[in-house]
Amino acid sequence: MEQSRLILAIILSVAVLFSYPYLMKKLYPQQEEKAVKEVPVSIKDTYKKAPEAVVVPTERELVPMEEELVTVETPLYRATFSSIGGGIKSWVLKGYGTKLDPESPNVDMAPSIDRDYSFGTGLLSEGRKRILNFKTSQRALKLSPAQSSTLSMVWVSPEGLKIEKRYTFSGSTYMVKGEVIIYNETGKSVREKITTDLATYSPALKGKASAAYNRGTVKYEAGGIERIDADEEEEIHKGRPQWIGVEDKYFLTALIPSTDGDIEWSSRPLENDVIRANLFLPVDLSPSASYLFKYKAYIGPKEYNRLKTYSLNLERSIEFGKFGFMASPMLVVLTFFYRFIPNYGLAIILLTVVIKIAFYPLTKHSLKSMRDMQKIQPQMAVLKEKYKGDKQKMNKELMELYKRQKINPLGGCLPMVLQIPVFIALYEVLYVAIELRHAPFMLWIKDLSAADTLLRLPEALPMLGGSPFGPLPLLMGATMVIQQKMTPTAMDPAQAKMMMFMPIIFTFMFLNFPTGLVLYWLVNNILQIGQQYYIHKSAR
Repeated sequence: MEQSRLILAIILSVAVLFSYPYLMKKLYPQQEEKAVKEVPVSIKDTYKKAPEAVVVPTERELVPMEEELVTVETPLYRATFSSIGGGIKSWVLKGYGTKLDPESPNVDMAPSIDRDYSFGTGLLSEGRKRILNFKTSQRALKLSPAQSSTLSMVWVSPEGLKIEKRYTFSGSTYMVKGEVIIYNETGKSVREKITTDLATYSPALKGKASAAYNRGTVKYEAGGIERIDADEEEEIHKGRPQWIGVEDKYFLTALIPSTDGDIEWSSRPLENDVIRANLFLPVDLSPSASYLFKYKAYIGPKEYNRLKTYSLNLERSIEFGKFGFMASPMLVVLTFFYRFIPNYGLAIILLTVVIKIAFYPLTKHSLKSMRDMQKIQPQMAVLKEKYKGDKQKMNKELMELYKRQKINPLGGCLPMVLQIPVFIALYEVLYVAIELRHAPFMLWIKDLSAADTLLRLPEALPMLGGSPFGPLPLLMGATMVIQQKMTPTAMDPAQAKMMMFMPIIFTFMFLNFPTGLVLYWLVNNILQIGQQYYIHKSAR
């Protein structure tokens, strides 16, 4: 009976191990990081359908505009600003390619659709969105890491409404300071909504696992994060978010407002792989009055340590999942190791060694429990034969035997169960951390965040013909076989044969896992073999 429980515990552990990455985010979409269940009534009750004003034809579609461009270049990015809306026409990250191929173009975080540029400014009033064409102060800026500079733009309406925009750049950061100043020189009161567009590019999802992260609007407010998928219907929301942005798996475009008033915002449906959102800032100005809207903008990669330094909770945009409390420290440790050993593969190996040392007392206890179970097998067989007609009595006698011998029958699988959260946390790190995106290891391993695909199955094989696979999962499976042979067992021959299929199951499952995760499990197995040999030898 207890052997069956042991097998059941192992099977359940494996089920959790492999079902989590594929099912958790599908079962709980958009709820993974909502830390606060209760929100203020003023926010919760303001959800409604978007007004017609958001979707009506704009002035831009009716009046052609002459566009002026301004280029801004820093060591981190190369940006192009447009006079139309004063928005960002392109924002190319110098350190991030779209693909592993070094010849592939760099990531552009500010795509546009019909001149709806990211951080573009417009006016919304009486059911009509008015696109503004600004005059720019200069045509080019080039900054060194130690430099900062400001780009100014001005728009004046025939009636006398004046809007000035200022962007302040620093050569050492992806953060930009922004200001929008409205001057009412019309001689009468003005009631408008100032609109700000946000946009970023996210390539099409490929494969089931790709659906495990959000691409759409993300907002942080009152200690909780909320995500809205870009495929959802457009809605108007109202509140006072600490920041709001548009995101995909690795990159974030966020606006951090510096205002005490409510902000209205909407998430727009995905179009041509462009994620978009709109912010609406109500403005009510008496004659000769002015209004200043200050904000910061982050347009860059989701680098955990970088985002953490801003103290704005931007690091919460990284989707670490349910085990984020373990995943984020694990990433911090990996990046710490990387500072001294500039190879994330070696950093993963070093992290595995640290984890294995931490789990050594449990491993030792587990092996002792297995040996003890193996020693009392003859007594267990006698009891099972004696009480084979009375299962209740047999179980009671077995429990008495365990108690006399001071044995925990499930102690052997304890380390595996306790390592599952560690495994899942590391899976999340390898899956969503941009630090490991396109990170090479050695030899044929060029990307630790992707599956090992060095080899390919013969085309003649049914169903699996042509499927890619790599040697690393095969090596991992081989170490599992060796480990299994060295592990003492109290199972009968039929059960032992069933457990022999575990290395095969693991090997096939790991074929599609990130190479870094396979590397972790392989090194873990090798260290486990070494620990088992040492414990067996010292116990003699």
